[in-house]
Formats: sequence, structure tokens, C-alpha cells
Amino acid sequence: MLSKQQNDLVTRTGPGTPGGDLLRSYWQPIATSEEMPIGGDPMLIKILSEELVLFRDDKDRLGLTGLHCPHRGADLSYGRIEDGGIRCLYHGWLFDIEGNCLDQPAEPEDKKFCQKVRHTSYPVKDKGGVIWCYMGEGAAPLIPDFQFMTAPKENRMAFRVVQKCNWLQGLESSTDPAHVSYLHRLSAPEANSNSYDSRGDNRFFSDDLYPRLQIERTSFGVRIHALRKMSTGENYLRVNNYIYPCGTTPVGTEAPPVKGYQGRWYVPCDDESHCRFEFIYRQAEPLDKEFWAKQKGDNVGPDKQHVRRAENRYLQDRDEMRRDETFAGLGRYIPAHDAFAIETQGKIQDRSQEHLGSTDIVIIEVRKALLDAIKQMQAGGEAPGLLRDTAQNQFPDFICTADFIEDGEDGPAYIRRILGAFPKAAE
Repeated sequence: MLSKQQNDLVTRTGPGTPGGDLLRSYWQPIATSEEMPIGGDPMLIKILSEELVLFRDDKDRLGLTGLHCPHRGADLSYGRIEDGGIRCLYHGWLFDIEGNCLDQPAEPEDKKFCQKVRHTSYPVKDKGGVIWCYMGEGAAPLIPDFQFMTAPKENRMAFRVVQKCNWLQGLESSTDPAHVSYLHRLSAPEANSNSYDSRGDNRFFSDDLYPRLQIERTSFGVRIHALRKMSTGENYLRVNNYIYPCGTTPVGTEAPPVKGYQGRWYVPCDDESHCRFEFIYRQAEPLDKEFWAKQKGDNVGPDKQHVRRAENRYLQDRDEMRRDETFAGLGRYIPAHDAFAIETQGKIQDRSQEHLGSTDIVIIEVRKALLDAIKQMQAGGEAPGLLRDTAQNQFPDFICTADFIEDGEDGPAYIRRILGAFPKAAE
């Protein structure tokens, strides 16, 4: 469990908070590239308890500025895109992508004070199918070059969904290997996968309900090993990752050799809601984008929230449970299962009231990593895992996979064996 003070440190992320300072030290995704196409409309963004507007100017350059005009507070997401920026509808003040005030047409020529007005603005970049922003102080680090963002476009795609609870609840669920044996259990093996891809296999987490867990700190976060003994006698290992400060990479439950995995980022809108960004990735083959788009279209509404939600009790069907079609009675769309689990904990889970078990060592380690990072910054240090040299923007020790391993071998030994097969990557 965490004390109330510790819980506040890792869940409160508004301006001036220690947790907010940590998350602002990294680039954060704010929208998918698809949501802000060339010539697209301005878009209201809420991130880390700040209200902003994302837009493209008339040269199609991306900009991110404060939502409310610094003149009288009108909403700039309604503004006109023209003359090198976004123009407020109220009095015509014009701001460029860097927050400079370019024009105050309602002011007499000799009374204009454009040079004295600088609106809030943050740098933005389009990468990996997602638009990222940097809200920290000083020079921005690099956006990490993980495979799921740099692979050929045909091998990857990105989505986002809004979830109505604190960001840490989403992150913790995504790093927890034990819950898949229960919450995500479905009746038909061919229709079961924690990546909600119909090519998964139920037996990889139903044969052995108690995974043996090991964790390792890495340069990018925490490596998570979950080992299960199959009824066939095979030793099935899944290797997932926590990535500083709010990312995870879970692998699905397809039979080895694994063809891909997901990257996820859990980005606070405010302290009581967050966006779950998903990067779907295939290593050596094109992604079935039609399949994934249909999954989203059928299960996520126009408001970017799950169709199954608290207001309709996640459309739980208890007859479905009684027939053992699913364990939870929540259908077969796995992200909706996760939404149920994290949103029903409350807007901000009170971690001082929980009772952690032996399979919660991953949760404990991720919390320690976050608290250590905050403590490091409070002592005047830099947030962990930041990249500033393009030559170092690579991850030779990053592995996200599932495999059958030898008797007597554990997760860390497997990683050493795999890295040993690639001497240059292991150096």
C-alpha cells in the first residue's frame, strides 16, 4: 500500500506538482495524427490539467497554445486559421504556433501592444502516428525511437480512448500480469487474447493461474517476466515492460514466435481522467488495419469513450457468465474489461486501503520507480531515461515477447541468452 502522501505524489499531475513535473519532463502524446490532418480543424486538448488548443496554421505547421485567449478568455478552438496563426473570434487577436501575438485589429494602430503579449505555447511533433507535445522546462529531450513508433507505416497504427479515472490506475492494470488469468478469460481459445486479437490462445493464461513473476530495472523502466507452466509441460514466458514515465508494452497471447506487441501511453487529462494511447505493432508483416479499425469502431464511441461504461454498468451480461462464455460477462473486447477494472476503483484509487499480494510485486516495483524518479527530481536531478543524443536513441536491451523456455531457466536468464545471440546489442 501507499501512504496518502505517496499516493498524492504519483497521482496528482497538475501544474506545480511533483508528479506533474515528472511527466512534463518527457514528450507526451496528445492526439493521433489522424485526428489532426492537413487542413484539419482546431482541437481542444486537455492534458496534465491544462486546457490547450491544437491546430495547424495556414502553412500546415502544428501549434499548441493555451485554449483561452489572453485578452478576454474566449475559446480559441473556435478560432479562424488565417494570416499565419489562429485568430480569436471575439476581438480578432491573432496568435502564431509559438504563442506570439501577431495582430490586435480592434486596437488603434498607435495603441497596439502585440509585443507585450505572449500566449502559452508548447512544441509539438508528429511521430509514430501520434502528435506529441513537450511541456517541461529547458531543452526538450528526444522522443524515444521504439519499434512501435518507427516501423514502416503498414506495420503499425495508433488509437486513443478516454478513461474516467486517474492515469496511474490505467498504467498499473497494463503492467499487471496476474489479472489476465481472470478478467480476460474467454471460453473459446481461438477468440482470446489480451491484445483482443482473435488469433490469441486462451490456454497461455488459463492453464496456470498463478504466474511466477520477476522484475528487472532497466535504462527505460522496468522489465516484467511472467512464467507459467502449461498443461503440456512447456514453460511459457511473457516479457512485458514499463517505460518511463507512463508507458507500457504488453505482448499478446499468440503462440510463439510472437509477431508483435502493443505500446501504450497513459496520459492524464486531469487527475480524474486520462487518455490511453495504443500503438498496435507487427514486426515483420503488415498489420490488419481493417480488423483493428473495426474493433475500435464497434467498441469506442464518437466521444472517444468505451461503449461499455459505468453509466450502463459496462453492459455486463450475467447469463454470459453463467454459460462460461466469459469470466466477467463483459463481452470479448479486452480494453473494455480493463476500463471496468480501473474505473470502478474510483476516480483516484485510495492505495492506503489496499492489501497487496505476492503477485503484486510488479505493481510495487512500478510505484517505487515512479517515487524514486520524483525524489530524484526533487533533489535537483534529471528525470530518468531521458534521451538527448540521437546516437543513444536506441534500445538494444528492449525485449517484448513471449516464448517457451527451457526447464530451470527463468526470465532474466532468458533475456541474457537472447541478448547473447546479438553481441553488438548486448554491449
